Amino acid sequence: MMVSFKRKRLYRVGSRPLEVAVDDVKALAEAVWYRGYRPTRVELEQLRGVMSREEFQRALCVLELLSQYPVCRRETARHLQQLARYFHRELLGNDDTPVQGRYSPSKRWGLNDATGPLRKALLPLQTRTYADATGHQHGLSA
Repeated sequence: MMVSFKRKRLYRVGSRPLEVAVDDVKALAEAVWYRGYRPTRVELEQLRGVMSREEFQRALCVLELLSQYPVCRRETARHLQQLARYFHRELLGNDDTPVQGRYSPSKRWGLNDATGPLRKALLPLQTRTYADATGHQHGLSA
């Protein structure tokens, strides 16, 4: 039941422009960062079958964005980045992920969506105080 709820959340994140999907992105961030949610390639392939290309790219963009935050567990971040690279090659024929520094996942995925509102909304969720208060392991854990 929870897997379908998370898949539904991923669908909702991808189905609307990112600046409109802020609450869904925050809920997805909570699941990824604090509850151990790691979408599988099979799960993403299933979503790909029911979403438009742009919607699917938007969902992948958000997963890649979430992997950039220090609060994301290292193994989860690697997993999300591997999925992003795989699907980027599948959809766009290449993988031009910058190896250092910050970059805009929305531009990399060819989206016009602004990620500024998302980054601002995610700030309170990725502080050490908030992360520790969840009672779950996270990327800032000692």
